[in-house]
Amino acid sequence: MGVSEFFLAFVFGIHIVMVNIGIALATLIPYLEWKSLKLGDNKLLENAKRLFKIYAATYGIAGVFGTAYTVFLLSYYPEFIGIAGSVTLYLFGIAILFIVLHFLCIVTYWYGWGRFSDTTHLFIGGLLAFSAYMIPFGFRSVFAFLNLPAGLEIVGPSKLGLNLAAALANPTFLPLYLKSIVGALITGFLFVAAIYAYKKYKGELDDPVYEQELIIKPARTSFYLLLIQAALGFWYIGSLTQVPYKFNNIFAALGMKIQGPGPALNLSWLFILKMLFVAIQFAALAYVLTTCKTGLTVKDLEMIKLAAASAVLGLLSGEYLNAFSQYPYFVAALPQIADKVPEPWRTVLARALDLRKANPLTTDPGLIAFTAVFLAVLLAAVIYFIYVIFIKEEKNNQ
Repeated sequence: MGVSEFFLAFVFGIHIVMVNIGIALATLIPYLEWKSLKLGDNKLLENAKRLFKIYAATYGIAGVFGTAYTVFLLSYYPEFIGIAGSVTLYLFGIAILFIVLHFLCIVTYWYGWGRFSDTTHLFIGGLLAFSAYMIPFGFRSVFAFLNLPAGLEIVGPSKLGLNLAAALANPTFLPLYLKSIVGALITGFLFVAAIYAYKKYKGELDDPVYEQELIIKPARTSFYLLLIQAALGFWYIGSLTQVPYKFNNIFAALGMKIQGPGPALNLSWLFILKMLFVAIQFAALAYVLTTCKTGLTVKDLEMIKLAAASAVLGLLSGEYLNAFSQYPYFVAALPQIADKVPEPWRTVLARALDLRKANPLTTDPGLIAFTAVFLAVLLAAVIYFIYVIFIKEEKNNQ
C-alpha cells in the first residue's frame, strides 16, 4: 500500500466511524423525545438534547474528514474522479440531495425545540432520521458500482453513460446498503449505551427509567440487530460471487475459491478479525442481557463498553476489508470485464481505475511531510474538540 492509499484509508476510517454513530443518534434522539413526551419526563428530554449536541459534534467531524477524503481523492486520482464523477453523477446526486435535507433538519430540529409544536418537532425528527438513512443509500450505490459496474453504458469513444435503474438493481447494492444501516445502528446504539454505562459507573445515573432507555434498550436492540446483520452479511457474501476477484481475495485462503480472477491478495485474516469483533459483541451483550434483569452490575457496565469498542473496531475492519479486497482496482470487477470493453476505453479505464497509478506528486517527500503534518494538526484539533464536547462541557453541566 502506497502513501496515497494510506492517507485515504486514514481519513476515511475516521469519517466512516463518525457517520455510522451519527446515523444511530439521528434515530435515537427523536425516539427519546417521543418517549419523554409520552412519559412527561423532562429529564429524559434533557438527555435527548445532550445527545443532540454529541450528534452535532460527530456530524461536524464526519464532515471535516469527509471533505479531507474528497480533496485527497481529487488530488491523488484526478482521472478516476473525472470519469467516475461523470458516470455516477446521479448516484452521487441522491446522496448530495439528502445531505442538504439532513443539514436543514439538523438546524431546524435544534432551533425548533420549545418553539414548534410537539407534533411538528417530531415530524422534523422523523425527517432527520430518514435523511440520515438516505445519504448512505446514495453513497452505497456508488460503492456497489465500484464492486460491479452494473448500468455502465459506453455511449461513444469520448463518453460513458449510466442506466440508473440498472445501477440500483446491482446485486451487491441492497445487501451492502442494508448491512451498512444495521451496522451503523449497532455501533451508534452501543456508543450511547457505553456513554451512559460510564455515567452510571461514576455514580451520575441512578434512575431505572434512564438505565432502561439509555443503556439496556440500546444494548438489547444491538443484540438483536447483530442477528439481522449476520443474515445480511451472508447475503452480501453471496452477492460477491458475481465479483470473483473480490470474493477470492477474502475467502480463497479459507477454502472457498470460485472460478474467476484472483486471488491476488490474502485478506482472510481481516475477515476473521472482523468476525472476532462481532463474536465479542455478541458474547458481551448476551452476558449483559442475561444478568441485567436484577440490575446492572459493574461487570455489566464493563461488558457494554467492551461491546461498544468491538463494534467500532468491527466496523473499521469491515470497511477496510470491503475496500482493500479489490486492491489495486477502483472497480473490483475490472479484471473480469476489461477484455469486453472496446478501445479506447479499455486503455483509459485500465489506467484510471488502478490505485497504484496515483498523481506523481504524491511521491514528493515534501508533499508527503506536509500532508502528514496537516493530518496531525487536524487530528489534534478533533481530539481537543471531543474533549470539550464530551468531557469539559459535561463537567460544567454537573
